[in-house]
Amino acid sequence: MLRFRKITLVTTMLALVLHAFAQGPNNSGTYYQAATGKKGAALKTALYSIISNHGTISYRELLSYYEKTDKRADGKLWDMYSCTTNYTFRDNAGGYKKEGDCWNREHSVPQSWFNEASPMKSDIVHVVPTDGYVNNRRGNLPFGETQKPTYSSNGGFSKVGPCSTEGYSGTVFEPNDEYKGDFARIYFYMATCYENKISSWSNTAVFAGNKYPAYKSWFIKMLLRWAKQDPVSKKEIDRNNAVYGCQQNRNPFVDYPGLEEYIWGGKQNVAFSYDNYDNSTDPGTDPDPNPDPDPNPDPDPDPNPDPDPNPDPDPNPNGVVFTLVKSETEINAGSYYILVFPGNDKVKSCALSDLTDGKNFYTSADVTIGSDETITTTVDEKGKPHQLLLGGTKGAYTIYDVMGKVYLSQTSNDNKLYTATTASDNKTKWSISVEAGYSHITNNNWTSREIQFNANSPRFACYTGSQKDLMLYRRTVTDGIDTPTTWQPTRVTVYSITGIAVRRNVERSVALTGLPKGIYILNGKKVVVN
Repeated sequence: MLRFRKITLVTTMLALVLHAFAQGPNNSGTYYQAATGKKGAALKTALYSIISNHGTISYRELLSYYEKTDKRADGKLWDMYSCTTNYTFRDNAGGYKKEGDCWNREHSVPQSWFNEASPMKSDIVHVVPTDGYVNNRRGNLPFGETQKPTYSSNGGFSKVGPCSTEGYSGTVFEPNDEYKGDFARIYFYMATCYENKISSWSNTAVFAGNKYPAYKSWFIKMLLRWAKQDPVSKKEIDRNNAVYGCQQNRNPFVDYPGLEEYIWGGKQNVAFSYDNYDNSTDPGTDPDPNPDPDPNPDPDPDPNPDPDPNPDPDPNPNGVVFTLVKSETEINAGSYYILVFPGNDKVKSCALSDLTDGKNFYTSADVTIGSDETITTTVDEKGKPHQLLLGGTKGAYTIYDVMGKVYLSQTSNDNKLYTATTASDNKTKWSISVEAGYSHITNNNWTSREIQFNANSPRFACYTGSQKDLMLYRRTVTDGIDTPTTWQPTRVTVYSITGIAVRRNVERSVALTGLPKGIYILNGKKVVVN
């Protein structure tokens, strides 16, 4: 009997220990434990039971709570509708005649849709601070996408116009790409937290009139796509944690990226586990796939148009000097560049650095711009700027990440920056123009998208002109022409100055023998044949 009691005691203690170590994300502990094992609509209902019993903030109290939930790093208010405002938390008084006059409280789900009822009216998860004028232009329009806007906020950041999303043709408000995922996760939260109320909400363009799926098919497909294209950011995680401190509930779609796929998407038959969560995306689950728009691709593309897929730019890359590119004459195949954001009052000057793991954008590394418009920096190390080797020809450049050994690519029409191991189609071709010291790098497949820097969520990605412009800095060489006499013999490919392969996989010692006079690119360096 004593032995049995000891075994029971040990088993009980082990269970307690395992329970103590079983924790959800973002310090949520066992908050979501009751939803474990649930799928699809049942998972949504289980989450409803967890998050719906929250504290109620008064509508007036929201003004003071925003200082906890929506403060930027510089102490100003975080505005998701405008890219040009720098509001203090007291700038919400008075009227507005234009963008930038004052901010107010914006219901992501318009309050007229639920008859201004509580607690939805003051639920801080979906009532966010935004520019008052842009908010007024939205009114109670549904979120959507428009290709022919009738109104655009500063810099085209937010738009109003006829819906271009399949399934709806009415007028919509389109938020910026950088916040589409934020708003999608807010809408998933609202359908879950108010499962017992949403069937009576009034907008028939958006709501399905039931508790599940709660939204119309076109709207769900769009929200799922938005959530995938704009993944959870640190801003959302910080806000979610702050919201919990204000009204004692959380948004599970922020804590568990991709959770919406378990309820509305391609993983409805997968059981949820609060402490062993699989946030991978199954191939083919995108509800709105985006196939290659070119039904007749080049039947014989150049499989390797760049100077060298494995260049060795510098055996001692410490202290490499780069000079600002001021004209397109300084854009040349075979040259090395770093891509730089010159900085503002929020973010220091920085250069494109490491590629994120699975998130499809590049992080930044601080650099110092000298008074002579040069940058001296260590490159091609972890946390340092990546050199970009230009290949191809004008109007169809390829951009090779030397450290990552990949080409920059725009695989899909979204605000990410993808990569490819080969450069054989327009998704890996770029047009580059220079204006007033800024270089505009536009994708040849998605011509409305340009590589830019997001200063609010620091990253280099591909946007529709809504973020910060960039500068190219070209690596400085002493004489402009290198000679191959000291290079070790290996097999190489020789390219013309325009990026056309003239010899492939030949011994370096004879790579230039018999070639006509001119300048060639060998191992990423310019060489002259006399």
